[in-house]
Amino acid sequence: MSVDVSYLVTVYNKADALPAVWDSLKAQTGDFSREFVFVDDASTDASVSVLEAIAAEDDRVRILRNDTNRGPAIRLNQAAAEATGRWLHPVDGDDLLPPNASTWMLARLDEAGAPLIYGRRRKEMPKPIDNEAYRTTVEQPLIQAASRPIVHVALMVERALYQTAGGCDETVFIQDQSLALRLSAAARSMVLTDATVVCAPKETAGPTLSADKRQQHHDRYVSAWRLWQSLPKPHAARPALARLCISAAWKLRRDEGGLAWLSTDFLRYLAMEIGFPVASPGTLEMLANRMAALQGIRRPG
Repeated sequence: MSVDVSYLVTVYNKADALPAVWDSLKAQTGDFSREFVFVDDASTDASVSVLEAIAAEDDRVRILRNDTNRGPAIRLNQAAAEATGRWLHPVDGDDLLPPNASTWMLARLDEAGAPLIYGRRRKEMPKPIDNEAYRTTVEQPLIQAASRPIVHVALMVERALYQTAGGCDETVFIQDQSLALRLSAAARSMVLTDATVVCAPKETAGPTLSADKRQQHHDRYVSAWRLWQSLPKPHAARPALARLCISAAWKLRRDEGGLAWLSTDFLRYLAMEIGFPVASPGTLEMLANRMAALQGIRRPG
């Protein structure tokens, strides 16, 4: 039986955060049917036990258990494949939603006739979204997503669009960039808003994916490059995707330290910013090969 909204919650070692996440989900206002799909990525803490207690409380909750850790991109796709809702509302396993987040985004999607909305994820306590918060409808979503990269899961998307886009790129570990690019490539339009639709924890115990800059830059490059390769020539979004690749390669070199400011990566990035055509197919292929040779990178695909 289908529902209006499926909440897709990816979980890895979030036992301490899950009670607050669940309270946030339960508190969502609005007269729409809903289900909650939690997917555990082989947590080594008590996350599954916490989820089982939540499921015992509410029969709209489903738990997808896994024995191997493969990362949020694959697990979000797994949750989406099990979802029945017309709309998918992904949530990280420690994020909180404003109480009217889903209702507000559904209303914006309806008024724009769009299949996708992206908002902001900020480190603040949840508070109701103002009905008059700024939003705009973008008619060329991929150019927008490549030119001003969307790097957080702060969205609602029509399940049909998610399926058409193929969801997250499962060759990368972190889903944020690949999902935004792939959804926007398949969408006829999308709504962008400056409203805080997701509230991130201010303090998180232990290492987080957001702190792994090398992984982030690698996954951003690979996501953009693979999509760039797939687009026909010419395509209006290819230059923006190429620039995203050059930027990701430079930021990776910068964060690796050393004499980064004297590197070819910086000079290439600077030339691109000035307007020189430095992102040739050969250059992008060379950088992709360098990304493939990086050590210490999670590659689940």
